[in-house]
Amino acid sequence: MRIPRSHVLGETGSAHCYHVVSRIIERRIVLGDEEREFLLRLLERQLRFSGLECLAYCFMGNHFHLLLRVPDKEAALEGWGEDELLGRLERLNSEAYTRKLLADVEMWRSNGSEHAVAKLAESVRARLFDLSAFMKEFKHKFSLWFNKRHGRRGPLWEERYRATRVEGTGGLSPDGPSALLAVAAYIDLNPVRAGLCDDPKDYRWCSYAAAVVGGKAARRGIAACLGVEGDVAQRAHRARDWARHARSYRLMLFGVGEHREGGATPDGPTKRQRGFTQSQIDRVFARGGKLTVAEALRCRLRHFTCGVALGSASFLKSVHVPGDRPPKELPGADWGGLAATGRPRGSPVEAPVP
Repeated sequence: MRIPRSHVLGETGSAHCYHVVSRIIERRIVLGDEEREFLLRLLERQLRFSGLECLAYCFMGNHFHLLLRVPDKEAALEGWGEDELLGRLERLNSEAYTRKLLADVEMWRSNGSEHAVAKLAESVRARLFDLSAFMKEFKHKFSLWFNKRHGRRGPLWEERYRATRVEGTGGLSPDGPSALLAVAAYIDLNPVRAGLCDDPKDYRWCSYAAAVVGGKAARRGIAACLGVEGDVAQRAHRARDWARHARSYRLMLFGVGEHREGGATPDGPTKRQRGFTQSQIDRVFARGGKLTVAEALRCRLRHFTCGVALGSASFLKSVHVPGDRPPKELPGADWGGLAATGRPRGSPVEAPVP
């Protein structure tokens, strides 16, 4: 018997986390670099509008995974009036349809059509802090873009998305990872399991890679899965805080992502599961989860091209401009004391070199 969607999504007004999966029709591999890049940009835009938080994601060739946190809708919308609701549409003003709606609001208010304004505000309210509305809109917008881009018609997605409710408390204990942390690792390990890369940090379209190259939202998502909440979570993207979270998460990824040969077991036959070799795991644990310089150099380093100065602490002291930010040692790897000064903000790692 199929479980009712209302049971999976939980009680109305409650805050929950969900692991969401959706696949392309007939599981065709049609999501190339351009399509996955558009999915990522679309995800970021829809999250800004909807009020949902993405803790982890991965876009594969024929499906995607999202780990979403949906706030308590009633609490989140408490005290919101028409202006706040309609102002939310500004976050989608890159879309022609939304720009038309915003223009309509101005016209309705100028001619006294307050009923039309109120009706639109209610429709916006229904779209906010709601998993079903978010997924319907996210998939529909991508389908429209994809069909136009490739000159096709008809449905793109195999079926309704699958949503698994996940206990929302993150953390790692001696007994193992929390459900939230385990799901995040499962999502980030997808490209390794599929044989697309040897290390998830090298797969552009997963949240771990985004965090490694400085993505604030991705870093905060990983911190949340590690059990970091409140004001501390808001600082999780900063280099000093991220260095600690990064090591913990990387150790956990390599701890659960080992390669497994299939075959007969006491519990029955199992399939071969790609993953990390024991030597890879040993190297990561020997370094306490910290990236090597060679690994970090696979990425484009912003401070190598955008910083005012790069070198040893003594060198930077000689060229430091009063009033500028003081030199800081480069995070993320053992740089042998190498530091940088200048205006670039965030992590020095920007994006993988193609």
